Amino acid sequence: MELTRYRVDDADGTFLDEFSTNSEDFARERIGRIRKYHPNLTVTETPDND
Repeated sequence: MELTRYRVDDADGTFLDEFSTNSEDFARERIGRIRKYHPNLTVTETPDND
């Protein structure tokens, strides 16, 4: 199964969350919940080969 790892940082570079999933809908929902409280996010997507 191919997974994508998502790393979410705040605008000032503070680490907020990291998770892997193969569902873009799940990722969008999870990141959206964080964005409610931290509107300026940096999201990095990388392949997860674990």
